[in-house]
Amino acid sequence: MITIGYSTRTSNPKLIEEFKHSSGHPKVKVIEKVNNGEKNLSQIYNEIISESETDIIVLCHDDIYFETNNWASKLVKVFEKNPEYGILGMAGTTQMPSTGMWWENRPKMYGIVNHESDGKKWESRYSESQQNDVKNVVIVDGVFIAIHKNRIKELFDESVEGFHMYDINFCFKNFLSEVKIGVITNIRITHKSIGAVNSQWEKNKLIFIEKYKEFLPAKVKFEDNQQIKVLISCLFFENYTGSEMYVFDLSKKLLTLNCDVTVLATQTSGPLTLQAKKLGIKVLNINEPPGYKLGDGKWSLKTNQGFELSTPNRFYKITDVKFDIIHCQHKPIVELMNNLYPTIDKICSIHSEVINLELPVIHSSIKKYIAIRPEIKDYLISTHDISEKSIEVIYNPIDEKKFKPSNQPSENFTLFVGTIDLILVGENKDNYLSDILLNPHVKHFNSTPNVETFIHRCDETAGILLGRTTIEGWMCDKPGWIYTINSDGDIINKELFKVPTDLEKFKSITVSNQIKQEYIKILNGN
Repeated sequence: MITIGYSTRTSNPKLIEEFKHSSGHPKVKVIEKVNNGEKNLSQIYNEIISESETDIIVLCHDDIYFETNNWASKLVKVFEKNPEYGILGMAGTTQMPSTGMWWENRPKMYGIVNHESDGKKWESRYSESQQNDVKNVVIVDGVFIAIHKNRIKELFDESVEGFHMYDINFCFKNFLSEVKIGVITNIRITHKSIGAVNSQWEKNKLIFIEKYKEFLPAKVKFEDNQQIKVLISCLFFENYTGSEMYVFDLSKKLLTLNCDVTVLATQTSGPLTLQAKKLGIKVLNINEPPGYKLGDGKWSLKTNQGFELSTPNRFYKITDVKFDIIHCQHKPIVELMNNLYPTIDKICSIHSEVINLELPVIHSSIKKYIAIRPEIKDYLISTHDISEKSIEVIYNPIDEKKFKPSNQPSENFTLFVGTIDLILVGENKDNYLSDILLNPHVKHFNSTPNVETFIHRCDETAGILLGRTTIEGWMCDKPGWIYTINSDGDIINKELFKVPTDLEKFKSITVSNQIKQEYIKILNGN
């Protein structure tokens, strides 16, 4: 059923019996190779592969023991349920850097391995448990490598001297040959060593870098059916303003497109927040960014100098986070995300060309800008010298199930702005409506998640530039006045636009699919 093989300096019958017993299967065959340096580890492993009579082979160190009983049947099931995988391991990374040090970017690491040394035992947890799932990676560590002999395309590279970098060369060759490599966590081992590098490792690493320099850095390819873990950061996420609804409608649809969505914002206690949580969107306050804890001058942290009180309003990194991509908006929030998560790929939505809050931020981790209308794209190119290929025009996402034509008769008013009747829907911030509401033709209603009820009753809408209200009106078959303004708020002109014929591009499912494809392009380095 399974062969397990290892290299050792001295024959160890006790280890053979331990491997057989923990496997839970009497037919597990153990191939022990006594080797005192006469051969490198790649040669030994190729011999084991050649001698084995089973499809599944476990190649491991001789200083491990299994924490999981009956691990053999578990491993067989993983290979059976995931026929695309040829190599499985206990720890690995989704990104192979140009340095050859696969562990240097810890947020990209996955797996769980126990260690034992000098009478102490601890767990190295590079990610949360995946239960019976497999995490797609570029390479796995050589402490435990399980292969399916009929699915790999490359053997171990016997030119790799000694006992270092053999695993990286083997995995990377197969990765380039499109063999799928994965990390599993439903089998646990303890490694009776902490692992160390030496001059031989350094030499082999330099050879590896030179040999594969045209392919480095490398990362796993994201596929359409693969879940993407997204952090969406914004200024506010509690009421029904334009950018808040942008994040809400986008997050809602991304959930249906196999995305794990977390929203991070400064204000997260309003009705929109509650609505999002009910749908399964995780919402966090900016004072609780994933992986960080905000200092308050009361709690202490351990440093090289001992325990020190935390500094108020300073973020302290507590753990690594595993977001695949960060989708951010609003300049101060984008800057904070760059400071907290400088190595995670980002995409930024720009909602306006006339508001300072929407000024674009330039950073190496920001791979794409989304302009919600063509004029913003032109502005980003002409004013901020951002490359055209770094910008995509993707419109505001509008919920097509809510905003659609209705048979309800209109009531002879313009929604938001008009010369017949003026109806305003939204918060009365700073009491700005006090004078306006003295006019008999002006009516005001509080913020509502059901603004479509007003749109169905109106004759036309009006708004500043191409905003959500105009598009929502179009979706309900209502024409819309668009007011063009400058950065000082001065009205340059206004024009009544009929309902366009290409409404599909505004639907939230269309927009969310487009944005997900942009995520995938970024994650695949395109």
